[in-house]
Amino acid sequence: MAAPMVDTHNHFWDIENSDLYWMLPGFRVLQRTYTPDDLRPHMEAVGVGRSVIVQASKSQWDHMWYFKLADDYGFVAAVVGWADLENPHVGSVLDGLRQHPAFRGVRATAENEPDVDWLARPEVRRGIAEVSARGLTLDLLVNTPHLRHVPRLAEENPDLQMVVDHLAKPPIAQGELDEWYRGVEALVPYTNVWLKVSGLLTEAGAEPTAEKIRPVVRFVLERFGPDRLMWGSDWPVCLLAADYEATFRTVSDALGELSDEDRAALYGGNGARFYRLD
Repeated sequence: MAAPMVDTHNHFWDIENSDLYWMLPGFRVLQRTYTPDDLRPHMEAVGVGRSVIVQASKSQWDHMWYFKLADDYGFVAAVVGWADLENPHVGSVLDGLRQHPAFRGVRATAENEPDVDWLARPEVRRGIAEVSARGLTLDLLVNTPHLRHVPRLAEENPDLQMVVDHLAKPPIAQGELDEWYRGVEALVPYTNVWLKVSGLLTEAGAEPTAEKIRPVVRFVLERFGPDRLMWGSDWPVCLLAADYEATFRTVSDALGELSDEDRAALYGGNGARFYRLD
């Protein structure tokens, strides 16, 4: 029996209580509460069996809520949280979070920092070393200009499994991909760096299609192979561009024909390995 597909990138929030620091006025479809009950029928429609919560806030309330969702919903298999990596006591914070069995790691939200060189700060690198020391994972929310700092992080923390969310948000709609291609290419030698094939339709401009995202998807598939890629829907943020089922179909079309083994890895096995779901 084939292992279940894993959606490695889901967000949940309570619109009344969650710390949605990134929410913009124009994101009207997102301005409501989203829970696993809302996601489950869409997962079932495309055959996805497990979900990974990725942080969408920085508050203690949200993190405790994520853990409760993992307790209450069997298909919620892991939680990727947030911690202030610049905090000199971040190790103690991580020790507290990892008391919950669903906790797997944290997300470094470089995209939300005004300093484009935030990942190069000594205090941030020290915090990332604390993540590595505890055998946790690191999701990287980065854009093209941040990619130049990832090789150094990989060299300093060779045992740290890190994944670049949303392929670092390639500027597909702008058609200015040369710097992105170079930045991603530079990550190929670092086998502890993975890529998450997620969030691409929201970068593709009006009427996102498989044709628009195919160049970047095929590029990473050729350079990294199927064993360092994992699929994620980025639901419900993906609703800014397309619904869950359309997002799944469009990415599948862009990837093209895959062997059964490669498809099982990209859509399930790699996520299960990276986040230690088994």
